Amino acid sequence: MTEWLLPSLACPCCGKLTTADAPPPGAHPGTISYGPGINAAAVLLSGYGNVPSERAARLIAMLLGMPVSPGFVDRASARLDEILRAAGFGDAMQAALADAPVLGADETPVNVLTRDRYPETGEPEEGAPHVLIVRPPGGKLTWLRAMSSRRAAAITAILSFFTGILITGGYTACQQMPGDLAGIQQCAAHVIRRCRAVSKLGPGSLQSWAEDVIIILRQAHLACEDARSRGKPPDPRVIKDLRARYDEAVSFGITHNRHRDWHDGNHPGYAPGSWLHGYAPQVWLFTSDSAVAWTNNVSEQGAKAAKRHQAVSGYWHTQATLARWCRIRSYLDSATAHGLTVLDAVSTALAGKPWLPPLPAGDLLAA
Repeated sequence: MTEWLLPSLACPCCGKLTTADAPPPGAHPGTISYGPGINAAAVLLSGYGNVPSERAARLIAMLLGMPVSPGFVDRASARLDEILRAAGFGDAMQAALADAPVLGADETPVNVLTRDRYPETGEPEEGAPHVLIVRPPGGKLTWLRAMSSRRAAAITAILSFFTGILITGGYTACQQMPGDLAGIQQCAAHVIRRCRAVSKLGPGSLQSWAEDVIIILRQAHLACEDARSRGKPPDPRVIKDLRARYDEAVSFGITHNRHRDWHDGNHPGYAPGSWLHGYAPQVWLFTSDSAVAWTNNVSEQGAKAAKRHQAVSGYWHTQATLARWCRIRSYLDSATAHGLTVLDAVSTALAGKPWLPPLPAGDLLAA
């Protein structure tokens, strides 16, 4: 068996990546050339099917009758990642998302076997690795970003390109960006979960205020959806009345829990009440802007890919392999949301013509 090395070189001027062609089949005795189908299968199993490289190699051999090594499977993903980086996929994704008026952002913890180390000390970096999910409300784009920690600086650095309205799940890091954002919408699903937990505390009906907040927010959502389905803004009198009931319920929760004894400090009904009071404009933003969803479900749905991969594979080996997986999965999810099949998205990319997010209107005019 003869191994043929096919080097890839990037043009120093335009950045285009050119790869040597494989020898034609039969030209040299003993030559094996894995075509786009085998390469695509390797990428799909490891990057989209969440199958570890060793198991993916066995599946390819069983299903396609082509014995490949785990190293080949890993290299197929690395090759696609190199193509996406050379094509400027990350920059194109950021430009497309920056043009969106509203984005949802969420984060989820992941397991990384070997942590990056501080260059000064050689010690492993502190904090828990996370994946940040950024998506517009329609879900047509998915941008997954690997983070070595959940620190505010890491998240705000990634999102610094955005100046529209951000929908979040209450993470305080996003509060460091209000000067750069047009607004923040707090995810009502997160608010409802917190209120439901408070309503179960008791004693008696003293925490019924939290259940009242849940009912009020759902009524506000129904009022907005009903009005917008008829092409009209919600009735301001209805929203004003609901907001007054919300403020009254929250005030009740603060007053009756401020001095209530608890085994480790303030009663757990006091902090949510204070939060709901302080962030009320962000909780109610969806009632005044029809483009803003009342929950961050679109980003939470985007987190399922990382959770599923971790459930199957257990971990990523390094921060670099996590970043590679994030880039490939972002590409596959976004390309398929724009009408491509997963197989076509991989095959065209391996052929050197990856799908890229559509350019914003201003960039199209400039081009």
